[in-house]
Amino acid sequence: MRCCFFFIPAVLATTANLLAQSSAPPGSKRPDDAPCTVSGRVVTAAEGFPLKSARVLLIPEHARSHNQMYATSSDSEGHFILKGIPAGQYEFSASRTGFVEQDYKADANDSGPLFALRSGENVSDVLFRLVAAAVITGRVSNEEGDPMQRVEVVALRRPSEEEMEDMEESHRHKMQMEAVASAESDDRGQYRIFSLKPGEYFIRTADSSFPHGGRIAMGDDFWVKQALGSEYGSVYFPGVSQASQAQAISVKAGEEFQADITMRRVKTVEIAGRVIGAAGPAAHALIRLEPAESTESDFDRQDTTDEKGGFRLRNIPEGTYYILAYLREQGTVVYETRARQKVEVTGDNIDAVTVTLTPGVTVQGKLKMDGSASPLPDSATVFLTSVDEDELPGGRCEVKKDGSFECKAIHDGNYAVHVAGLEQETYIKSARSGPDDVLEKGLQVEGNSAGKIEVTIASDSAKLEGSVADDDGPVAGARVRLVPDPLTPYNHLRIHRTKTDQLGHFSMIGIAPGEYAIRARPVVSSSGYKSETQSITLSENDHKTIEMKLEKQQE
Repeated sequence: MRCCFFFIPAVLATTANLLAQSSAPPGSKRPDDAPCTVSGRVVTAAEGFPLKSARVLLIPEHARSHNQMYATSSDSEGHFILKGIPAGQYEFSASRTGFVEQDYKADANDSGPLFALRSGENVSDVLFRLVAAAVITGRVSNEEGDPMQRVEVVALRRPSEEEMEDMEESHRHKMQMEAVASAESDDRGQYRIFSLKPGEYFIRTADSSFPHGGRIAMGDDFWVKQALGSEYGSVYFPGVSQASQAQAISVKAGEEFQADITMRRVKTVEIAGRVIGAAGPAAHALIRLEPAESTESDFDRQDTTDEKGGFRLRNIPEGTYYILAYLREQGTVVYETRARQKVEVTGDNIDAVTVTLTPGVTVQGKLKMDGSASPLPDSATVFLTSVDEDELPGGRCEVKKDGSFECKAIHDGNYAVHVAGLEQETYIKSARSGPDDVLEKGLQVEGNSAGKIEVTIASDSAKLEGSVADDDGPVAGARVRLVPDPLTPYNHLRIHRTKTDQLGHFSMIGIAPGEYAIRARPVVSSSGYKSETQSITLSENDHKTIEMKLEKQQE
């Protein structure tokens, strides 16, 4: 699900306004190529009725800016037209309130193929059939049947096989389910989660969420909960405490499902302790608690230390957590000085936790282009990402005009290096810290020693094009995944993913030279069709073509 529509209201008005402020999108041909025109209709999937005011959007495959999009709205007959579109590869979709956003040549539950436009092409037969969205609604109450207001109600779903494959290994154990939509119960305990795709969902409630609307929406009851601690733990529909016991809710297109939930009081404990800084007790430090084995975004427990560095966190269910502490100076949180400490919560209060703030070390480095004639991109940013099991916070390092950068507050651990904001056809050619190859071994930070990183960017990347077919011919929307061989925690950002266009073709650019494995699969991963994994070697400035065949896999 994309979320581009609310960035710029003008996007929904006319294509002309966007074209006036955007440059030729990535993937387009030369400026003198003839522009393209795309037209068609948007209708309801069930009856085929025309849909007025549906939003139709073209986004270049490699777009780096929200200005690089082309959009319009359908008229009373469902017709739309987009003019002056440069040739290239696009994400193509339509959406409307009350309906599920749909990609070109896809149903409500799948993403469609890329939409390819050749120079001067006029495509006039596009038809979007939008499926009515589903709704899950209900009432949240306590054991006495009284309504509970301002309870966060979240709809979750299990990631698909394809999504799990794309996740990094360190995150897969956490991502049992992901939140897709949420609502907040009103004063009657009623909630309504809308705009859902047909499919299976799990519902979770939590009485500790941060209310929508900021401080104005909180009211005194929120602050009372923060001071006393909520007596209610998270509950999954139909009223169980564990996700493994939750009942899946299956909704069809346009269906409204009623899911009432009763929340129950649970045993919780308190965690109390002190925060110590370089000069002694750290007053006014920010304390936060996060679950170690969960991705629950609505878990919110925090406190501010008193003059003696003391803190107290209330309403903590059993589990494993990390205490996060940040120094605060003159009312401003200093995220560079922090601490992260693991704590096991069982059935008893924890009264004597000591958390020691440390500033970490500053990792210095230099970013340069391979070839003095090539300037550094203005938007380049270096990131250090923890690859350790406990996933330490990393670092975001702004690059100066001379290519130098500093990553502050980096704590002991092993880190992968990534550079964002590069041009599409550039890549990290090398990253070294003294004699160590950071792309092979990572950056090891220990004690006061962090070394200095030298990162070289090159523009002689490889390009890979190809096609995916099955016994019936070209496969539109097939997923193609190119993975370094071998795949390590330090080169996983060299994974490339794309999908075929309506003609079964695909293209990947900006590939670092090296050994890779490539595989394709159809839109519906459960169909049992995949291509055999192929090995491919790409050299500097390579431009290779590959053909892939989808075949039924043996059980």
